[in-house]
Amino acid sequence: MWHGINILLILKYAVAIFIFVCLIMAPTYLAIVNDSSKYNRMRVRVGSWMFGWTFIGWLFALFVSTKK
Repeated sequence: MWHGINILLILKYAVAIFIFVCLIMAPTYLAIVNDSSKYNRMRVRVGSWMFGWTFIGWLFALFVSTKK
């Protein structure tokens, strides 16, 4: 009985980590899809990885990724 609960707990945390990584990587994906310049893509990646853990850094990366 306890093994089923442990598997569900591990699965829950794996899904949460996956969603978190997808949110952090969203600005980078948007920069690639919007065909921005290499310089802007580099700024988005650096901003997303260095300051993505702060909301302000993530918003900066999101803003830069959406403008052309």
